[in-house]
Amino acid sequence: MYQALYRKWRPRTFDEVSGQQHITKILRMQCREDRVAHAYLFCGTRGTGKTSIAKILAKAVNCEHPVDGNPCNQCPACKEIDAGISTDVQEIDAASHTGVDDVRSLTDEVVYPPSVLKKRVYIIDEVHMLSIAAFNALLKTLEEPPPYVVFVLATTELSKLPATIVSRCIRFDFNRLAEEIIADRLRYVAKEEHILLGEGAPELLARLADGAMRDGLSILEACTSGVGSENEITAEAIRERLGIANGEKLTAFYRAVAQQQIPDALATLDDVYRSSKDIGVFLEDLAVLARDMLVLRQLSGNDRPGGKDRPCGTFRFREEASSLLEEFPSHFTSETLFYICSVLDDAQSRMTRFSTDKKILMEFAAIRLCDLSLSDSPQALAARVARLEKGALQAPEIRQTPAESVPAPTAKAAPKDPPKEAPQAPPQETGVPFEQYAELAEELAGHPDLLPYLTKLQAFIENDRFVIVADAFTNRMLQRGTNAATLAEAVRAVTGRSYTPVFRDRVPKSNENAPINEL
Repeated sequence: MYQALYRKWRPRTFDEVSGQQHITKILRMQCREDRVAHAYLFCGTRGTGKTSIAKILAKAVNCEHPVDGNPCNQCPACKEIDAGISTDVQEIDAASHTGVDDVRSLTDEVVYPPSVLKKRVYIIDEVHMLSIAAFNALLKTLEEPPPYVVFVLATTELSKLPATIVSRCIRFDFNRLAEEIIADRLRYVAKEEHILLGEGAPELLARLADGAMRDGLSILEACTSGVGSENEITAEAIRERLGIANGEKLTAFYRAVAQQQIPDALATLDDVYRSSKDIGVFLEDLAVLARDMLVLRQLSGNDRPGGKDRPCGTFRFREEASSLLEEFPSHFTSETLFYICSVLDDAQSRMTRFSTDKKILMEFAAIRLCDLSLSDSPQALAARVARLEKGALQAPEIRQTPAESVPAPTAKAAPKDPPKEAPQAPPQETGVPFEQYAELAEELAGHPDLLPYLTKLQAFIENDRFVIVADAFTNRMLQRGTNAATLAEAVRAVTGRSYTPVFRDRVPKSNENAPINEL
């Protein structure tokens, strides 16, 4: 009869358990010295070995020929427990036996000694599903059971257990398994099962397992279904089988976001959709990649990529995150990454709550990511201010020559009565164009009220004067209060010289609101 891989390769001794040595060492020593407690509480996420260690403990306390605290797995007691036919070792699913009557029947059985084995062991899985009345009925028996009874309670949600239950048990917290441990175990199982795993496949399976050994073995089994033993299972084949987008698609999407190319971002989404990939999974991968970039940026020091890394958990897309931070160091600021995470989280929430087409929701999110001006959220505003502060784009280029920047207005025909003089063109700027706008924005980082006006002006240096040419409203705002003195101090810090600010009005254009300096 065929057995699933996670059942077939379930550890049979304490020494075979992966990644939970802080628990198995204590239990093995207690079994060796015959100092087993009457009640244990195993807490931890799914697939980390709670039930497996409970069964090993049941065998160890009943084994006829234990080996240094481990069960021998050869005696009749061990074989009966492994086969699940022992009447003295009962595994109870609390999710389907939640009532007080179920617990009362259990407490009635406790008074009878084991029929064959040395100890009667009750393994209650998902114990947090019991009702309050059931917990109360279990309290007295759990506190003072007969000497031949051992309780093992397993749960994934410790917070739902009453304190009276927790205090009566020896508690063990199971850790999430490291990716290296899961990958090593998968290599061993694949070798024993004659499964060919290509380069990078065990690591990808370990990342997808999310700290659960059972999930890793289940995914491995799903990827091997219908594949001959002579065929190698590659990382790309795993992505195709599970409907996961590869790192190239994720990088291409974020590259389009950084370059503010909405058509490229939508084209990437369309490719993912047409290739039968799950848009929801693609969205989750985008969120994980944004998290990896954010963590790498924070670890690098001074909010810049590069520098010495310090351990901070696992990365699912470390290479892609490092590549994007190196290619677009000024765009993927911490503020921008927080905004990206908020947009993706909102899209994921909408996909969960509503039955709207996932592709449409993801396209809306892509457009918001590419154009920060479409969102008025605090995260979007913080990202836009951060880009101004850090000089997100290159130093601005003056789009017109100084002479063309202030064109003379066309003189109107003078009326006969009364005669008027034709308006004079404002003086053309003949100074040296000022080009250090990005540095000036950094100096004015502490004055966010002045930063938006840097995109509305052109500046020139004439001898000891810093000439600012802008529309009348911008000039008025720059001269209000201490703004002119603050601007002059920032110019001195950037150029190394003191200049007197001079403000000149620019003749209105057809599109006066268009930015001159794209900071």
